[in-house]
Amino acid sequence: MAARLKKIRLGDLLVQNGVISPIQLEQALALQKTSGHKLGRVLVESGLMPEQSLLNFLATQLNIPHIDLTQFRVEAALVNRLPETFARRFRAIPLKDQGGSILVGISDPTDIYALDELSRLLGKPVEAAVVSEAALLELLPRFYKGVSQAAGLAEELVQEVAARSPDELLTETSAEDAPVVRFLNALLKDAVRMGASDVHLEPDAKLLRVRFRVDGVLHEQVTGEARIAAAVTSKLKLMANLDIAERRLPQDGRFNLTVEGRAFDIRMSTLPIRFGESIVLRLLDQSSVRLRFQQLGMDDAVEASLRGMVYQPHGLILVTGPTGSGKTTTLYAALNEINSVEKKIITVEDPVEYQLDLVNQVQVNPRIGLDFARVLRSVLRQDPDVVMLGEIRDQETAQIAMRAALTGHLVLSTLHTNDAASSLTRLLDLGVEPFVVSSSALGVMAQRLVRRICDKCKTEDAAVPELLRARFARQLGVDVHDLRFHKGRGCLACNNTGYKGRQAIHELIQVDAAVRAAIESGETQAILDAAREQPQFQPLRIMALRLAAAGVTTLEEVARVTAEGTE
Repeated sequence: MAARLKKIRLGDLLVQNGVISPIQLEQALALQKTSGHKLGRVLVESGLMPEQSLLNFLATQLNIPHIDLTQFRVEAALVNRLPETFARRFRAIPLKDQGGSILVGISDPTDIYALDELSRLLGKPVEAAVVSEAALLELLPRFYKGVSQAAGLAEELVQEVAARSPDELLTETSAEDAPVVRFLNALLKDAVRMGASDVHLEPDAKLLRVRFRVDGVLHEQVTGEARIAAAVTSKLKLMANLDIAERRLPQDGRFNLTVEGRAFDIRMSTLPIRFGESIVLRLLDQSSVRLRFQQLGMDDAVEASLRGMVYQPHGLILVTGPTGSGKTTTLYAALNEINSVEKKIITVEDPVEYQLDLVNQVQVNPRIGLDFARVLRSVLRQDPDVVMLGEIRDQETAQIAMRAALTGHLVLSTLHTNDAASSLTRLLDLGVEPFVVSSSALGVMAQRLVRRICDKCKTEDAAVPELLRARFARQLGVDVHDLRFHKGRGCLACNNTGYKGRQAIHELIQVDAAVRAAIESGETQAILDAAREQPQFQPLRIMALRLAAAGVTTLEEVARVTAEGTE
């Protein structure tokens, strides 16, 4: 394409087609001399023409495509074939390897010199497509800043490790300009920018691998030489007040950090592995502690039923699901709903994740005998109105929690079970008498988190087989011809994953007379059959399928998050 484009200046092209006048061109050229920017940017910023009009004009006149970068799936491996210096100099980005040529987005496709240089740098002929300069400049940091800056700092850190003794490195990790500090700052800023919930640092035989968990799925972000792992680990241990000399035992700690104006409480866990210590940093955004039910995306019937439960004077409410399913967030939202100066609320957690106003929070410490059961017994002597118990793990804790619920306290807690019905039989398995469970429990809610389709690149998923479509239509009770599913193509807004954010799905069982009778039988299926008669009850899989049918999530997410047996 570079050879076929006319060698003409943009200003002349605009004047010849009557888009701007010669006087306006002279004004723009004068502004260009003082700003140093390309003519197209000057025309847009000076208000002589809208950017969209300029892009459409160039695409039409030069017979090349106009590509919206916010809707285009850009491949990181292809982008990184072009050094960042040249990408910024030419305002260009490789978009697609077409085999014999490479499609390149460029803000000024009349720049023949730039296209020739891009062809040389990429090792193939280039086909030009016009793109917005503003969108391009917003896109570049996603591919270069996180990778090249952190990778460059990792290389710098390798040189420091080679040139310094361990004692010197340990001393220098406290300096703000130390390479290890800047490396970690770059990683954490990228994690916040990408919306990561966790950062995993994993040393291998030859490298240190860094992965971010975004919307529940891990993505590799940076790799560095294994030699830097010890320095990075030592710095993080210092930040979390851990024993830097202890490398044989797991340790847990936390530290606070402000990133781009947002306060984060970062929980740190270390685990000795074959080639060093695996570190996981959980980023807890303190602003999320103020969530309420209406912000959790609950179905209206589920929200109304749950709100009715949390305003009861006594009883047990359980939230169940696997690790990372948002149970703690739901419990905090429940506490926010009822928190007031008239109520004494005490939480028993391992660990305390967020700090809540007016709430007395206790962190258990099994190493000194401060376990859930012992703390809970002491808590009940503090005359609380509401008790939140981080998790029911054993028979003793379960029995104390049930007695508290029977004696005038509202108790909120979690269990690790697959669905709501099996949570009630799990309590029976722990040795709690059926009549105690049926008398104390108010309700059980199972929940999961499914990834939401990115709104910017959502498209219909035409690849769903007709047999599956018909099967899902029967399950949802809708006409198969009205059923449509969607997916995300991947774009700038979602880091090319096709997903942006997560949505909770809930399965709520209220303990009414029919469910109480089923609990007495001790059969999970009997509890489930009784729950099906309740208006707010929907199995997790059906709830997830409804979201997929509404275009909120994909069928792949439904299969990933819910089991077939939960229909």
